[in-house]
Amino acid sequence: MIIALAGKGGVGKSSISSQLILQLSKKGLVLAVDADPNTNLPDKLGLNAEGTIGEIRNRIVKDPDIVPKGISKHEYIATEIRKAMHEHDNIDLLVMGRPEGEGCYCFMNNVLRECFSGMIKNYKFTVVDNEAGMEHLSRKILPRADVLLLVSDPTRIGIRTASRLASVASEVGMQIGRRILIVNNLPGDLPKELADEAKANGFDDVAAIRHDPFVYSAGLEGSALRLPDDSELSKGVASIIKMIT
Repeated sequence: MIIALAGKGGVGKSSISSQLILQLSKKGLVLAVDADPNTNLPDKLGLNAEGTIGEIRNRIVKDPDIVPKGISKHEYIATEIRKAMHEHDNIDLLVMGRPEGEGCYCFMNNVLRECFSGMIKNYKFTVVDNEAGMEHLSRKILPRADVLLLVSDPTRIGIRTASRLASVASEVGMQIGRRILIVNNLPGDLPKELADEAKANGFDDVAAIRHDPFVYSAGLEGSALRLPDDSELSKGVASIIKMIT
């Protein structure tokens, strides 16, 4: 199952992604992909990234002769991608990173497309933490998304923004299964007004997560987001997993 998350900055997308990954890793092997250039997911998970896809691309653009003789550029990139993966318990972490400088992305995107298609079949779950613009979805680097989770703050404007982000995948012809809205950081139960707004914007389902003080505390301490099972975020993510699996 491929699960993609998106949302504007500051709505708690990476926090939710990290808890999804941790909880799903108890059910099977998870490929965790940080596709947000801000790269918050490793810190949330308490894992160290070995390198990024952006760094691989930058090295090759800077020095094309870095590819050893007797091996194709495609094979070299695929090998470097595997080296950049961080393996820990039941989670394999891959960080996309931010490419720098000018140059064509087409070849790299084609290699990434083939690599992901080959890798994903080895995992029970793939969780992709996307940037707001969902660049990697729009470039169709992922073969599909069985579930697209759009994270919003508890406002009507936030829900409309999430709906516009969901439309990006449709516009580029990305194969998407269910579109689920997550209204995060609620002070209480989901108000009817927000539930109606979600329905009006065409989401298949709505999940609600209440404000969680543990998330704030972890942010102050700069520590990994390891939450008790009875925390609001943990309970909310558990309900989302039941909804999608």
